[in-house]
Amino acid sequence: MSLNISGLGVAYGKREVLKDVELKDIKRGEFVGLIGPNASGKSTLFKSIAGAIRPHSGTIKLNGVDLITVSRSARSKQVAYMPQAFGCNAALSVFECVLLALKQTTGWRVKNSDLDRVSEILAVLDLSSLAHRGLAQLSGGQAQMVAAAQTLVREPSLVLLDEPTSALDLHHQLSILSSIRDFMEQRNMIVLAALHDLNLAAQFCDRLILLKEGRILADGRPNNVLGLEAIDQTYKVKTNLEQTSRNTLYVDARLSA
Repeated sequence: MSLNISGLGVAYGKREVLKDVELKDIKRGEFVGLIGPNASGKSTLFKSIAGAIRPHSGTIKLNGVDLITVSRSARSKQVAYMPQAFGCNAALSVFECVLLALKQTTGWRVKNSDLDRVSEILAVLDLSSLAHRGLAQLSGGQAQMVAAAQTLVREPSLVLLDEPTSALDLHHQLSILSSIRDFMEQRNMIVLAALHDLNLAAQFCDRLILLKEGRILADGRPNNVLGLEAIDQTYKVKTNLEQTSRNTLYVDARLSA
C-alpha cells in the first residue's frame, strides 16, 4: 500500500492554492510531517485527499486507485481526516461520539466488537476516564484528543491529521504523537500530519514535506529537510540544526536580523 500524488492543482476561484503537487511512494507504516507557514496549502492538500475539495488537475492514488474517481463512501473506508475544528453533537458522551465515528463506515448496528474497539482507542489515547463525560464538559485540548480518537478508531489505510497538537500542552503533545505513532505502526497505516512545531516533527516523523505558497520545496528525511536553507527562507528565520545528547534533532530558531 502506498500513496502517490501527481500534478495536483487546486484553486479557490481564480486563486491557485496548490500548484502541481507531487508526492511519491509514501508507504504504509510511515509517519509523514507536512510543514510550512500559515496559508502554505497544508489544509487544502488534506481536504483534497479526503474529498472535501475537488482538484482541478492531477491524481491522488492510494494503492494504485485514484481517490478522486471513487465514491465518497468508498473513500471514507480508506481515508480518515481529522480537521482543525472538532465537530460532534455536544449532547453526546465521549464514548458515544467515538462510536458514532466508527459506525459511519461500518453500518449502524452496534456489535460488541464495536464497543471493544472504542474502549481500546480511548485507552490508547489515555481517554478512558473521560468516556462517559459529555462533550460540552471538555476542554479544548480534551476535545482535540477525542477528535484524534474519532479518526483512529476507524483504522483506515490513510490518516490525515491537521494540526493534531495545536490545543495541547507539552505533555499531551508528546503523549498523543507517541500514541498515534505506536498505533500506526501496529496497524500498518500511513499517517500524514500537519505540524507547526519543527522539533516535534523532527522527533516523530519519518519524512518531512515542506510547503510554501502551494508548492513543495523539499521532501525527505527530517535531518535532510530541516538542514536546508529553504527552511530559513520559508519561515523568515535563522535556524541551526543540532544533534542532542539523546541522538535526536533540535531546531534552534531566531528571527532574522
